[in-house]
Amino acid sequence: MKKPILDEPIFIIHGEKFDKKFSRNDFDDSQIHLICITSPEELSNYPSCLFIFDAQLLETASWKDWNKYLWNSVTISEEHLEINTDLLLPTGFPKHETIKLLGFAYQQLHLKQQYSVTNNLLSFEHKRITQLNEIGIALSKEKNLGVLLKKILHESQNLSDCDAVSLYLVDKQDEEQPKLIFKLSFNDTLSFKMDEFQIPLDNNSIAGYAALNNQEVIIDDAYHILASKPFQFDSSLDIELNYRTISILAVPITNHENQVIGVLQFINRKNQRDIKLTTPEITVKHVIPFDSGICHLLCALASQAAISIENAILLENINNLFEGFVKASVTAIEQRDPTTSGHSFRVADLTTTLAVRMNASEHHEYRQISYSGAELREIRYASLLHDFGKVGVRENVLVKEKKLPENRLELLQYRFELEKERLKRKALEEELHLHHSHSPIEQIQSVHKQLKQQIDELDQHFQAILEANEPTILPDGNFNHLMTLKEFPYRELGGESGYIISESDFLALSVKKGTLTDVEREEIQSHVLHTLKFLRQIPWTADLSNIPGIASAHHEKLNGKGYPYGLTAEDISMPSRMMAICDIFDALVATDRPYKRALNIEKALDIIQTETTHGLLDSELVKVFIDEKVYTTTTHKDYKPSMNISEPLKKNHICNVDLHK
Repeated sequence: MKKPILDEPIFIIHGEKFDKKFSRNDFDDSQIHLICITSPEELSNYPSCLFIFDAQLLETASWKDWNKYLWNSVTISEEHLEINTDLLLPTGFPKHETIKLLGFAYQQLHLKQQYSVTNNLLSFEHKRITQLNEIGIALSKEKNLGVLLKKILHESQNLSDCDAVSLYLVDKQDEEQPKLIFKLSFNDTLSFKMDEFQIPLDNNSIAGYAALNNQEVIIDDAYHILASKPFQFDSSLDIELNYRTISILAVPITNHENQVIGVLQFINRKNQRDIKLTTPEITVKHVIPFDSGICHLLCALASQAAISIENAILLENINNLFEGFVKASVTAIEQRDPTTSGHSFRVADLTTTLAVRMNASEHHEYRQISYSGAELREIRYASLLHDFGKVGVRENVLVKEKKLPENRLELLQYRFELEKERLKRKALEEELHLHHSHSPIEQIQSVHKQLKQQIDELDQHFQAILEANEPTILPDGNFNHLMTLKEFPYRELGGESGYIISESDFLALSVKKGTLTDVEREEIQSHVLHTLKFLRQIPWTADLSNIPGIASAHHEKLNGKGYPYGLTAEDISMPSRMMAICDIFDALVATDRPYKRALNIEKALDIIQTETTHGLLDSELVKVFIDEKVYTTTTHKDYKPSMNISEPLKKNHICNVDLHK
């Protein structure tokens, strides 16, 4: 028989019939062992062997029983037995044929073992590759950077069977002094929290060397690093935590441009994943070095992590950019009316809080509604941008402090002063005439008296205009005075005849509540249409696509009496219903309306509850708003305007015209 290929013992298992024909001397190889057995159970001691099966063995047990123990063996039997074996011998077992066949059998056993080893390796590699692919898919789906970094560490630890793993990110904002930022670490044995910290990006640390040189660093024993290396292991943490670091692997995380963006550092690879390295003895027994196979696998994982990290950072930067753009836009829009600065931010905070508290409340019918993080983000942006359409409202309407435009009141004042001068001139001419005609002094005094009465009357008329111009609730009696003024004749300098106040002046001064005429009120209300129009121009992502509709419906009422479309309850989305409550509440408590000062919280809540009785607001949501104290969300937050306002002005915030009278 030929010398075996592998340096392994060869067990030739046989029955008594074979034992009588052959001996150890028939083989010139010391690795061959002849074992004679009489029962199938004895095969359990030799899972890998050459098994010669004869009729005598078949009498002791069935072939099915024997075959249970031959899963990794090569079997030989005589032809006449007609059983399913690997090789057949002529009947009678001729010695030279048997020895020759045993040589073939051994070659087949060797190939079978090689196949088994190779298959196991392939299965192991397939499992690893499958695991790596699953990790890649899982990482690619995660958009939150903080969650992603934890997932990377968790999967890295499972893949490498390491006791601990840490992650560093490269920070090159300061090009002259780049840094490595320690983000987080997982450890099976130790339970402790390490805060984020920075180290210089240089060769003095293991992670720094890996990042700076873009190469893996493999250390079999952290306490025996060659002195020639630029880095050494810092054992201070080991001493502090009573831990023993042995094997270390630092893998750079590189992006598609081969730029290092971080480092994964693995510590103490274990031969059993669930072992905790609680003592130095256990550590030495179970910690193994990082071989080339696991290094290659972890480098592949690092590449996948790089793509996911860059995508997450890019997405985070985009979100931050968009967040900044939204805030800047809202701030810029609110500068058109600085007294309302902060309103949109407060409404956003109130509305998102109400959306969260809905699910916490125990008594309202919407308790089953729960908003995801993406949905809350959509609600928040819609709330921030709900008054975006204010840019489409004319400045003189938006900040109209009095019923008459400021320049119009000045013109009326000029008319009254001009009319006084005309009366004075007329009286002076009449007085001169009386002097020349030597009229009695009583007539001259009568002219003076009449002039005074006429000037007093003009002053009274102008004072009535000033009073009517104030944004207060106008008594019905003032309309008679305005009607008189409407018929008061006046001649322009050019000679045209008319009245001292125009029809538009009369309509403006006749406004009973606030400062806006019906036309101006409609213009104010048009801001929601402008909001819808402008927000539709933005190419929103799918998770933010409802923002235009939510933002533009915050003045709709459940009874259909809102604007701009007069939607009824079933057509108004839940976020818009919530925003309507928060919008009105903030308008009541945080802004001086033209005809009324800001209210205290108790009075504002009473008004909101009253609004529900008129079918304007959602009563269940108002209950949650009050019972869950959502209104306190903005109490201790700073919403200072971005510009200084020395004197608060009474202006027309677009939400102030929306309240039920």
